[in-house]
Amino acid sequence: MSHFNPALLLRYVAIGSFNTAFGYGIYCLMLAMGLNFAAASLVSLIFGIILSFVTLGRYVFLTQLEGRFAKFLLVWAVLYLFNIAIIAAIMRFNADAYLAGLIAAIPTLGAAFLLQRFYVFNDTGSST
Repeated sequence: MSHFNPALLLRYVAIGSFNTAFGYGIYCLMLAMGLNFAAASLVSLIFGIILSFVTLGRYVFLTQLEGRFAKFLLVWAVLYLFNIAIIAAIMRFNADAYLAGLIAAIPTLGAAFLLQRFYVFNDTGSST
């Protein structure tokens, strides 16, 4: 489990890119509809959780999904707070919420990979 797995990382980047584009699209749509960044991020997160739980569990970490949703929700609750804190910090430098959300996605995705790999989907038996 602790060794570097390039195939896993490649799957995460491919599926994660799709999931991120979907989530960022929802975030932008919510901002355009007048929601503030925290509410827009929450709506995006709710839609993204549904998509990501299935795509990451099945296609990235190659594991059964049963019994993991509570851990997945906990991880994303923490990541939501982490993400909006970063967005708020970036906006203090006069960046708009669109740019701040895009920039915040980078460290949030890195943290998401680590938490999902080693906490939510930590017993993957596949080496590819």
